[in-house]
Amino acid sequence: MTTPSLHRQSPVVFDATPTKLEPQDGWNVARSYPQDSTLDSPRLIDLSHRPRWDYQDSCLDEKSPFGLHVPPRPGEVAIASGLIISRMNRTQVSIGSIGFGAPPDTPPDVGYTDTTDSHCWLAILGKNTPTVMECVSSLDLFFPERITPFLTQGPVLHVPCQVVTMETDCILISFSRGYGQTFVDALLHSASDTGVQVGGEQMFTDWVAEKYGAT
Repeated sequence: MTTPSLHRQSPVVFDATPTKLEPQDGWNVARSYPQDSTLDSPRLIDLSHRPRWDYQDSCLDEKSPFGLHVPPRPGEVAIASGLIISRMNRTQVSIGSIGFGAPPDTPPDVGYTDTTDSHCWLAILGKNTPTVMECVSSLDLFFPERITPFLTQGPVLHVPCQVVTMETDCILISFSRGYGQTFVDALLHSASDTGVQVGGEQMFTDWVAEKYGAT
């Protein structure tokens, strides 16, 4: 049996027509939308197709998943080799692909769990990003004394989330896939006064390139 070239579906559907669609590892990815020429308002970007993993080990501080340095304390985040690694607790980190190149394969170590298809992963990018988040969560996501990027775990729109504050103009949110469409619809409605619009993945990759280089 031949596997269809596009056989994986995002947990969210945006009410907008993309100007460029691109197949990526079985997903049909919206790379751009007509309004993407400027970042004059915050953008909600679907990253659910990008690979994500959890890695767990009782001796986590002695490990280097994907060759990465594990941040020493919960809530700390590191970025290297096109991957973002977030320390969740004593024994667990979350890892996601944010770079340009092909993502790594899942290593055979039993500590890895591929969570790509079980999560919805979103970015909010652009000016007024803090205002968008104030509309949907009471979490302190922009505490000035914390060094970015950093991880906050808690509710957004009453949904348990992992939220990475990349900068004041970029937030990454991940949560269980089943909440995806309801979450997106509620966020766009609740934050409508901020001018938030949907955006394509190209805006995110361009932002990553500007901040972190061609990772």
